[in-house]
Amino acid sequence: MSTIIDEVIVDSNLRLCARCGLQLPAHSRRRDVADEPEYCCFGCRFAATVAHDGDEPNVARKTLTQLGLAIFFSMNVMAFTMALWSTEVYEVTETDALTQSFAGFFRVASLFFSAPVLLLLGRPLLFNALEAAKRGAYSTDLILAAGVIASFVYSTISVMRGTGAIYFEVGCVVLVMVTLGRWLEATGKIKAGDALDRLARLMPETVRKVCDGEEAIVPAAEVVKGDFVRSLAGERVPVDGRIVRGLAYVDEQFFTGESQPVLRQHGDNVLAGSLNLDGDLLIESTATGTSATLERLISLVRDARKAKGRYEKLADKVSNWFVPVVGLIAVLTFVIQTTNAGLERGILQSLAVVLIACPCALGLATPLAVWSALARAAESGVIFRSGEALERLAAIRAICFDKTGTLTTGEASVTGIVFANSADDEATLAIAASMVKASTHILSRAMLDAIESDLTTTQRPIEVRTLAGRGLAASFEDSEVVHYLGNRRLMDEKGLSMDGSLLRRADQIEKAGSSVAFLGSNNRVDAIFVFEEQIRSETHDAIEECRLLGLDVEVLTGDHKARGKVLGVELGVFVKAALLPEDKVDEIAAIRKRFGAVAMVGDGVNDAPALAASDVGVALGCGTDLSRDSAAVCLLGDDLRRIPWSIKLARRTVRMIRYNLLWAFGYNAVGVGLAAFGRLSPSIAAFVMVISSMFVIANSLRLLSHDTTDRRQRLEMKAVA
Repeated sequence: MSTIIDEVIVDSNLRLCARCGLQLPAHSRRRDVADEPEYCCFGCRFAATVAHDGDEPNVARKTLTQLGLAIFFSMNVMAFTMALWSTEVYEVTETDALTQSFAGFFRVASLFFSAPVLLLLGRPLLFNALEAAKRGAYSTDLILAAGVIASFVYSTISVMRGTGAIYFEVGCVVLVMVTLGRWLEATGKIKAGDALDRLARLMPETVRKVCDGEEAIVPAAEVVKGDFVRSLAGERVPVDGRIVRGLAYVDEQFFTGESQPVLRQHGDNVLAGSLNLDGDLLIESTATGTSATLERLISLVRDARKAKGRYEKLADKVSNWFVPVVGLIAVLTFVIQTTNAGLERGILQSLAVVLIACPCALGLATPLAVWSALARAAESGVIFRSGEALERLAAIRAICFDKTGTLTTGEASVTGIVFANSADDEATLAIAASMVKASTHILSRAMLDAIESDLTTTQRPIEVRTLAGRGLAASFEDSEVVHYLGNRRLMDEKGLSMDGSLLRRADQIEKAGSSVAFLGSNNRVDAIFVFEEQIRSETHDAIEECRLLGLDVEVLTGDHKARGKVLGVELGVFVKAALLPEDKVDEIAAIRKRFGAVAMVGDGVNDAPALAASDVGVALGCGTDLSRDSAAVCLLGDDLRRIPWSIKLARRTVRMIRYNLLWAFGYNAVGVGLAAFGRLSPSIAAFVMVISSMFVIANSLRLLSHDTTDRRQRLEMKAVA
C-alpha cells in the first residue's frame, strides 16, 4: 500500500504536492503531463530526491553528495573571503606586493570554489522556479535565483577586471541556507503526516487467499468482496469481514478504545487492521479497498487535511499578492539603491529584500499546525472531519452531553418487572422480546438479555416502528392491536392508562431515579420494566475538566424528570430532562444565545439532529462506524476524557496558528523594511529567513507530542499527590 506522502491526488479542482501533500496554489495552471509529479516548493522537490522518490538507485546518495560538496566549497569560499577581509582590517598598503598577490589569488580561488556551488544548488533552484512559472505560479524562488545569479555575475566581472568588490560568499551562503531551509520545511510538513503512514502500515500488503481449498499469497489489492482469506495468530486482519471458521482474541483497541482483547468467533465481524492475537481464522470479506473501515478512517483524515479553515484561507489570500508586492519592492529597492549607492549596493539590497521576504513562514503558518494537530488527534483516537472543525471546537463556550450511551456505559440491566396482571406475564414478555429484537437501543438490549432465556416462544411482528424520543410501536399477525413500548410520554400520547397500584409503583420507581419503560396496548399499560444504568468511570473527570476549561456544562436527555434530577445531583450539573430530539435542538439554540458557540456530545446515532444543530457535534464510539456524518468530531472509543483533551488541543492549535501568522506577518514587514533601506545584508537575510521558517516549523510540530494538560491542572494534580 502506498503511503499518503507518495500519492498524488489529482482531480478537476484539487492538486496536491507529490511530496508533502499540501495543496498547490489555486491560481497555478495544470501541467500538460499529468503523470509527472508536481511539487509545492523547491524544498519538497529536493526532499523527494533525497528520499529516493526517483527511479535511479543512486539518486539519494547523489543528491546528498551534492549538498555536502556545496557546503565544503562554501566553507572554503568563506575562508578565502575572511583572508581578503583581513587585508582591509589591518590596512595593508598597495606596496605590499606579496599580500596583494595573495589577495588576487584569494579572489580567483573564491570564483573557482563558488562556481560548483552555483551549479550544484543554484541550478535546481532556478529549475524549480521556472517549473513553477510554467504552471503560472510565480514564487520568490525566481526572484531569488535572479538575485543570486546577479551577485555571481557582478563578482565574476570584478575578478576579471582586477578591481571591485566580490560577493561570492553571499551567493554561496544564500544557496546553502535556502536549500537547507527548504529541505527542513519539507521534512517538517512530511512529519506532520506521518500518522497516516503509521495507520496505513496496519494493513498487510499481502494476504492468504483461500479458493476451493487452495491457499495462495496474493496482493491485498486483489481481494474483493466475497473472497475468503486466512489470518494466523500475530497477524493483522487484512479485510473487513465475517468469521466463517475459527475463534481468536482480537485486539481492536485502535477502533474501539478498549485495551482488553475481545473474543471473536464464527459469525462475528472483524475489522481490517485489528490484530489477531492467538487464532487461525477463515474470514469472508465484506469490504475491501477504500470501503474498509481503516481505509475510510484514513480517507477522513486526508479529507480533513484538504479542507481549509478560515486562518488558512486568510494566509492563502495574503500569499496571492505577496510575491508580486515583494517583487515590486525588490525592483524599487534596486533602482533607488543603485541610484544612491551604485550597482553593487542595488544588487545586494534587492537580493536581501527577496531573501528576507521568503513566504515560507507565511505558507507554513497555518497548514503545518493544523496537520500536526490532526495527526496528533488521529493517534489518540480522535478524528476531525476538517481543519475548520478544529477551529470551531476551540471557540466553543458551552458543551452539552446526551445521557444514554454517552455519560452511561452503554450497558444497562433490568432490575425488576412489574406486571399489571401477573397471569399474563408470559405473553407480555413474549411481546416485549419480539419488539426489542428490532431495536438497537441499549435498554432494548438489556430487556432482551433479561427475558429471552426464560421464554419458550416469541411472536414475529409484522411491523416495528421507532418513534423518535418515545419508543417502539408494533403490530402482529392475526391481530389489529398495536403494542407500544417506551417512556411515559408515549403512554400518555396513546391514551394508555395505569391502574392505581401500578401508577403508584411507577411513581415510586421514577422518584428513586431509576429508568423505566412501559409496555401497553388496548388503552392500558401491561408492564413496567425497571433499569439501572452505570455511569462511566471517567464521566466525573471529563465534566470537571470541561469546567476547568471555562465551559458551561449541561446534560440533555429524553429520560424522565425524576431521573434527570437525580443525575444532576450525582454529577453536579444542570440536567434538562424529558426532551424529544426536536426539543434538544431548541435547547441548543437557547444555550447558544446565552453563552455562545456550543458543542453537543452524543452517540452519533440517536442524537443526529442535536449534533447537526450544534456548532460542533462530537460522536462517541465511531471506531466501527465512520458514517456518522452529523458529527464534526468522531471519537473512535468511548473515553469521555478525550473530549476535554480534544478541546485543549484545538485551543492550543489555534493559539499556535495565531502566533505563527503574527510572526510571519511581523517578520516579513520588519525584515522587508530593513532590507529596502539598506540595513540588512543578504547573508544575514538568508540566515534570518531560515530561522524564521524553523521557528514556525518547530512551533507547529510541538503539537505532535504536546501534553494538553494545562499548567493549572498539573499544579492541582501535584498538590493532590
